[in-house]
Amino acid sequence: MSIGMNSKHDFGTKLSEVVSPSRPIRSIQHLKGREPELNTIERALFAPGRHVFIYGDRGVGKSSLAATAAYQYQSAEAEPIFVSGSLDDTFKTVVANIANHALGRSRTESVKRQTSLGIEWRGLKWGAGVEISAIDIATQIQSVGDAVELLKQVAIQHSEKPIIVLDEFDTIAEQSERNKFAALLKQLGDQSVNIKFIFTGIGSTLDELLGAHQSAYRQLETVELPRLGWEARREIVVRAAEAFGLSVDDNINWRIAAVSDGYPYYVHLIAEKMLWEAFIDEKIVDTLNSDHYQLGLHAAIQSISAELKKPYELAVSLRDQEFENVVWSTADGDDLFISLVDMYEAYRALVEKRGLNSELDRKKYSEYVRKLKGQSYGEILEQMKNRKGWYLYKEKMLRGYVRMQAEANGIQLAGERVAPRQKMHIPGNARTGYHGSSAPRGVRDSFKEITKA
Repeated sequence: MSIGMNSKHDFGTKLSEVVSPSRPIRSIQHLKGREPELNTIERALFAPGRHVFIYGDRGVGKSSLAATAAYQYQSAEAEPIFVSGSLDDTFKTVVANIANHALGRSRTESVKRQTSLGIEWRGLKWGAGVEISAIDIATQIQSVGDAVELLKQVAIQHSEKPIIVLDEFDTIAEQSERNKFAALLKQLGDQSVNIKFIFTGIGSTLDELLGAHQSAYRQLETVELPRLGWEARREIVVRAAEAFGLSVDDNINWRIAAVSDGYPYYVHLIAEKMLWEAFIDEKIVDTLNSDHYQLGLHAAIQSISAELKKPYELAVSLRDQEFENVVWSTADGDDLFISLVDMYEAYRALVEKRGLNSELDRKKYSEYVRKLKGQSYGEILEQMKNRKGWYLYKEKMLRGYVRMQAEANGIQLAGERVAPRQKMHIPGNARTGYHGSSAPRGVRDSFKEITKA
């Protein structure tokens, strides 16, 4: 109301168009910081027989990148075909789902077309009001060759340039079932079938996702997606605010960039909650300020999924305050990998910030950190192999949630490194996983005043 919109419905509808924490982004207009990856994918899809595999940590935006790239490639007379893997899926069920989704009978979305499509294959006929279950289709797929023949029919019926997004490929439980897709891609290329795949999956290497089938790699353009760079994080918030005629306090925007830890989900979620706070603000709002930020941050923490909350709660609930201080100290700094020495220094600085009268000695602190590897403490950390005294988060996205919890309690975790602004896309450092520049000199000091009020 205070930002010039009288209807909650109108505000909520417009807000859903500019921030998207709960569903993949599908347009270049709203996908920030991924231009190099989009260019790589676009060029790869021009090559006959070439497909794309996007992999990386949970929450870095793989699904959004895949969806946006698919809409760029797909010809205008149809929608891209979206399917997702699951624990009970097999090669056959995924291919059957692709065939059904190609005709618009998705369980999650309806695809509109000007004409009715139909497929006849192996005695099965579906389309134009006739439905065949995915189970019935799957029973007719006895080999990879059968799947190729079915997809050939899908390609003919679907559109001029059909593309399939197979999201969460890693959730297909059996390695042997995932391996069949390697053979599928080869046969699609050998037979010049006019259809493209974009896969997404969580993993640090392609070997984890496709196993030892190295022969499939020549059919795949692999795109490892790092956490989002600083400028892109800030741009998400700026553009969202501008859509409502608002600006953003620059220091607040740096705090959002820092606390999000490079995960687009957190940036979108905090921006969404802040804008709702601005909407209900009784005062006239022209700038998103520290009040909107603090309220929005707390609201964001409350709405984050239980999957991310549970490890943190196991680590700190019903325990002494030192455990929370220790957990916060493990999330200090840019690097995904952090040494016990650096964590302890971060802990000591944190204790000083909180004005506590006592602190753990190095030995006791080490004991607490080791407990964070245990199941009863949420399995937050794991020790790096062949590198004594170095740790990383078992679920890397959890680090951002820990940073948000510290921030909500008035502790701004440090560690932003000064780096020159970069105009070109530079591959992320192997340790940090970031692209682009870090926070500029002096910003960290200015953070300290933001939440004192």
